[in-house]
Amino acid sequence: MTTDDKDLLIRALGTDEPPLQLDLDAIEARGHARRRTRGLIAVTAAVLGVGAIAGGVVRGAGAPSALEAAAPGSLVPPTERDIAYCYQTADIGSAEPNQHVAIGVGGRDGRVDVTGQIMQICSGSWQSNVYDFQPRQAAGTSYRIPQLVACVLTGKATNATEGAVGVFPGNGSTCAALGLPTAQI
Repeated sequence: MTTDDKDLLIRALGTDEPPLQLDLDAIEARGHARRRTRGLIAVTAAVLGVGAIAGGVVRGAGAPSALEAAAPGSLVPPTERDIAYCYQTADIGSAEPNQHVAIGVGGRDGRVDVTGQIMQICSGSWQSNVYDFQPRQAAGTSYRIPQLVACVLTGKATNATEGAVGVFPGNGSTCAALGLPTAQI
């Protein structure tokens, strides 16, 4: 800060004010240092962001995941065991409401392994029509349970976790037709 700037500040405040005991030069120097630091942080964040995006593009363009590389219909254990999905139709690309419902069973310490119970959970939900997968009927009616098959979801499944089990209406060839491995549960 120049002497003229200091004089201007004193004139603006007036002489009847108590004297300021501020080191204006030090305050100004800290302001410059903060601006430099913010600039460096912004540049670093931009470089890291571009690197992350580029890494994602390279990974996306690279080899498929182990699940996607598995032969459709082959027997594969799920890699995500604390979430599973009940599907209304054998369609992994649909984003329609109620196309599939995520199932996670809570325990004392968070979610627990649902893969062992998912066939029973989905079967029960079809029988009671809890997710409105079938047209509504009179109260107390037991709904038809279609044949169900469990597949392991890949990254191609819309709004679902890769490696989780998806239970679909269908038979033994449904997983292969969807390009998914069959779940070993």
